[in-house]
This record gives sequence, C-alpha cells and structure tokens, in this order.
Amino acid sequence: MRAYIQTSGLICLVLLLTGCSDPDIVPETHISTPPVKALIADAKAVADEVERFPLRTALFGDLHVHTSWSADAYAGGNRLGPNSAYRFAKGEKVELQTGIEAQLPVPLDFVALTDHAESFEVQPCTTFPDSPEFDLPLCRDIRSGDLDQATLLKQAFDMAGIRPAPHNYDICGDDKRCQANALATWQRVQAVANAHDEPGRFTALIGYEFSSLLTEIGMLHRNVIFRGTDVIPHAISSMDVRNQGDFFKQLDAACNEPCEVLTIPHNTNFSWGLTFSRTDEDGAAYTSEDLERRSRIERLFEVTQQKGNSECQISVGAADEDCNVGIIFPPCEGEDDRRCARKSSFLRNALLDGLALGTERGINPYKLGVIGSTDTHTSDPGNTRGGVPTLLKPAEGIGFAVDRVMGAESPVMGPVVNLSPGGLAGVWAHANTRADIFDAMKRRETFATSGSRMRIRFFGGDLPEDVGAQDNPVALAYKRGVPMGSDLIVSGAPRFWVWVSQDPNGPPLDRIQIVKGWVENGEQRQSVRDVVCSNGRLPGTSGTCSRTTADVNLETCERTGTEGASELQVTFSDPDFSAEQSAFYYARVLEDPTCRWTTLLANSADKDLPEDVAATVQERGWSSPIWYGQ
Repeated sequence: MRAYIQTSGLICLVLLLTGCSDPDIVPETHISTPPVKALIADAKAVADEVERFPLRTALFGDLHVHTSWSADAYAGGNRLGPNSAYRFAKGEKVELQTGIEAQLPVPLDFVALTDHAESFEVQPCTTFPDSPEFDLPLCRDIRSGDLDQATLLKQAFDMAGIRPAPHNYDICGDDKRCQANALATWQRVQAVANAHDEPGRFTALIGYEFSSLLTEIGMLHRNVIFRGTDVIPHAISSMDVRNQGDFFKQLDAACNEPCEVLTIPHNTNFSWGLTFSRTDEDGAAYTSEDLERRSRIERLFEVTQQKGNSECQISVGAADEDCNVGIIFPPCEGEDDRRCARKSSFLRNALLDGLALGTERGINPYKLGVIGSTDTHTSDPGNTRGGVPTLLKPAEGIGFAVDRVMGAESPVMGPVVNLSPGGLAGVWAHANTRADIFDAMKRRETFATSGSRMRIRFFGGDLPEDVGAQDNPVALAYKRGVPMGSDLIVSGAPRFWVWVSQDPNGPPLDRIQIVKGWVENGEQRQSVRDVVCSNGRLPGTSGTCSRTTADVNLETCERTGTEGASELQVTFSDPDFSAEQSAFYYARVLEDPTCRWTTLLANSADKDLPEDVAATVQERGWSSPIWYGQ
C-alpha cells in the first residue's frame, strides 16, 4: 500500500458485496476481431519485431480478473465488460460506473480475464440484447437490480452440495440452449482477448475461472489459462464435473496438442481443506493417474489476493509471526467444522505434503510456483494501490463510506476490514508474448507480490560464494544453477543466491527470509530464517534480525526515518542440509511499513480508525520454490 490514494479494486469489491448497483450503464454488446487464422499470421509477422531478453525480464500482470461478464460482478453493479478491463490494464483512464475515473500509475504487461465459466450460459441475459433470453422477466429483474447480488449468492450456495452443479434452466430453457449460450460466450471471450493482444507490448492471455461451490460458502476455484489461440472447445465448468479429479481428467482430454493449459488454484483458505486433501469431495482417495495428471496441469498457485493470504497461518501448521497477515478464518477446532482454517488449505503445508507424497507414491502433485493477483470484480486489473471507494455515488460522501466499510460484513468473506487490495503476478520471461509468458509460468519462474512491483530472483546450485559480486551474476547463476521453480541437481550441499529490487514507486525493502520445508523420519518440518536485512542488521543465532525501526506517520502516511534498502541480495548455504532429505526452499521479502488501506480510507474522511483494525502493513513478495530430492 502506498502513501497516496487512488481508486481501489478492493473497495469496489467491498461495496459490491455490501450492496450497490448502477443499471444505467449501456452494456458492451459487440466485439469486432479478426479471425484466428489472421491473428496467427499477424503474430508470425511481428515475431521478429518483439524485443527479446536472453536473461529474461520481469513482467507484471494480473491473472484473476472479473468483468460484468461474471454474474456475481454484474449483480453487484459492475457494467464494465472485457474491453474496459483490457483498456484499464493497458494504462488507459477508465470511468467506473459511479463516474469516478481510475487509472493505473504504471500499465500492466499482461492480463488474463477470468470470468466465471458458470456464468457463460446466462451471459445473453444481461449483455446481448439480440438474444432470446434478454427480455425474460428474470433477466429484466437482474438488469434492473431488483435481484441483487446477495440474493443470487444465497441461491448459488443453497445448491452447493449438488454435483455437477445445475444449469440455469429458468433462463436458458434446456440443455441444448444453455450449452449453445455457453459456447457463444466462450467464443466471445477468445475474440476479445485476441483483439487486445499486442505481442511485445501487451499480452492478453485467454482464460476463465472454474468455480465449484462448497457448503457453508466454501469454494474450490481455479483459473484456467491457455498458451495461445488453441483452446478447449468449451469452457469446462462445475456443471460438467463431479469433483476435482474429474475436472483435471476432462480438461486433459479436451486440451489436445497444440492446445496447452495451466490451472491456478486460489482462495484455498475457503476450501475447508479440500484443495490439498488426499481425498476428493466424495471421500475417495486420488489414484496415481489423478496425481500425475494434476502435477502436469497445475503448476502455479495464487498465494495472495483480495480474499486473503493462502501461504500460511499461525496455529495451522506454521509458527512464524509473519504468517499472520491476511487472515480470514480462525483455526478449525472440530474435524467437520467449516468456515475455519485447516492445514490442507495453505501453500506451505501443501508443499510439505507434496514432499511426503513424492516419497510415498513417487509423484509430487504439489510442486507449485507462486503468483499473486487481485480477483477484482470491478474490471480494474492490477489496481492494488489506494483506498477510495469507487462504487458509491459521489453524493453519499467519503464519511458514509468509511462507516459502511469499517462495520461491513460480507456474506462470503466476513468482516470487510480483513480483506486486502489484492496482489500481482511476476514472471521472468524472454519476451512479452503469450508463448513466452506461458512458458515462464509452466517452468514456474514466477513470483508473487501483495501489490508491490518489487522484482525477485532466486537461484540454487553450484554457485560461487561471491556470485552477487560478479560482472554478470544472473548469467553465472543460470549457467551454474537453476532458477526458482526448478529441481536442484547437485553433488554436494547447494548454495543459493537471492536478489530483490524495490518497487520504484514503493517503500524500501526491510528483509529477505528463506522458508525451508523438509521431511525428517516421516515428520514434516519447516523453518524460517532472515538471510539479509537492511541497514546492516544481522540475523542473530535465532536466524532473525531485529525488527525494522522504519515507521510511517499515521496522519499523513508519509514515511519517517531513512531505514530500508533499494536492493537486497545474499548468497547463503543451508547449515542443516542433508543429502538424504527431500526439501524445498523459497524466499519471502518484506517491505518497510506503510499505511494500510483502512488507514488511508479513514484519513480521507477525517475519521478515527477502529482500535482493532491494523493501521500499517508490510507489503511482501514470494519467490517460487526450489526443490531438492524430488
């Protein structure tokens, strides 16, 4: 979070969930785009003009974005479709439905619009006036706001135990009509992405969200991202499958060469432990074929977004204090409890269980790289900076907004003040093209941030101790080691090198930590060590630096003091390395403290922040892991 105020995707989402709508916006109805063959020809023609980076360059994007083409976003008042979202991602100024103009300070390099596939069959109801469904009474009620988001969410979750999920027969009539609508919308999704893709300048990846609902407002959700224009014939949704294993089986069968696909789970903190459970939703154990298929397709994990942190949580398999950020639910007490946190809902525990599965069954299905994204439902991808509520009518005033937000309770997410503005995805790619970005994601050379544009590199292998002092340390690290997302191949103890540069528009860096997980005598273990800190602070025997003295003025949100670093790097070895133990390592980076979005919002209305709401936050980043022995 930065010390200045801009429009916030978080508050947009907050106010969608607490109720508002603006039905007067004319929906986007027509998309004009060249045919796919022409697009492929154009891509080949410009291939030689695209700037390429032999040692790869850091690109930032958002891989989890909803527009008015998602039913929950539309019901919440969003009338901005994909064209508006792409324009916003490219840095254009976009007028939100309240008349407030929003703009990213720095454009994104890439984006994937991931509207819910479950919405595709009812899309004509709200967006395409020439469809038979458009004038149905139910559709008119939705467009007018008479059927609000809370009602639709309740109806959806009332059917959460039905698998496959039921079709919307009350809108599209029968199977064939529903399927035809879904197919037509899926084709429009592809067309608008193809129209906005600009190789070398801006990448529009084709994607969608698979959204399976659980009881007690839980979710097993994944974003599905494709490498190019070769995609599956129809977007497989929860209306097509019974469980996670069935989803991967159908997706694998449908995505035939040259189609290439990746899935990215998110909000596992809402999955009641099922995302990384060893059994499916029906309680059946996964087969070796299930695990192998998942390990090929599911290469990344969305570790942070608006609905919280899914890295780790204290008392749910972790003990380090920096896990207690972005917490939504308390730890579970009973075996059958819901709306609580379980070990198998968090990335770090999943990485550990993956090591165990690799030893037990010869397949590690949880070798996951990391990204962050927003999960915006207001068509403003990458809008992670600020705290102004953009969906309120200007006449309602900022003071009203503060009172509303501070006490708001989302039907899905609980207290609104627990949420965040969302994160960003970072990739190290040879060029800003669909193929290069997808390939970076597939090899897991990715990193996540909670909204910052810090850059993170992480290597391991037979590296010299002074790698960071070499003339070209990155080239040397690639030559003698492997980047994050890879497996270590070493004859002895490896050496690691991590390098981070601060967001040019953000606060300085505080520290770099290394998280290690391993299995010892059948027991899953983990450790967290500070490896380098700013201003000469050194880790003590406990492996921890003293806390930063950097601070922020809570009234102005300006930084105080001169602590922090513009760049941190360190070469280190694991003092407890054992060639007999499988392990993973990843870096976590903390910035100096800044005002949290809630403080910015309260200050803008000259109101006091409630005592139980955090005033500051240390934004952070994560590298993808490096594995040994798997």
